[in-house]
Amino acid sequence: MEDYKEKLKLQNWILGCCCTILACFCVLGFLAEMGILELTPITGDSHWKSQWRGGISGASFGILILLLIGLIRNLKAMKDEKELKKLYIKEHDERKIQIQTAAQAAGCRTFLIVGLVAAIVAGYFHMVISISILCSVFAQSILTLIFKLFYSKKY
Repeated sequence: MEDYKEKLKLQNWILGCCCTILACFCVLGFLAEMGILELTPITGDSHWKSQWRGGISGASFGILILLLIGLIRNLKAMKDEKELKKLYIKEHDERKIQIQTAAQAAGCRTFLIVGLVAAIVAGYFHMVISISILCSVFAQSILTLIFKLFYSKKY
């Protein structure tokens, strides 16, 4: 259980850093919305700029809340041995891990297939969008290959 506590300490440190960075982005978005900073060199009307900054700030705030929930859960578990055991069991449930692994593999395959179809369809309307989709599909393929090689050597 001590190894798991050490893992949680590292996770808490990473979550804390991410929360700090996202809080800075939320503040930057607020300052930009107030007109104090000019962050986005978007051409067009002010309504579009405001909508874009609001969307980015909202996404940052939502992710910040999720990270804070995870951080609070970890801190609570580290103080109570019973909660720590519950969290350990929840994270190391073999059935849940198998389901998650199968779902991620299916999601990756689906993303690649749908991405290629979307790149072809988008190619008839806008070349930049088509190339962007192709680049994301290519990056996903390369990452999948790298992780397959890594895990085939590990196991």
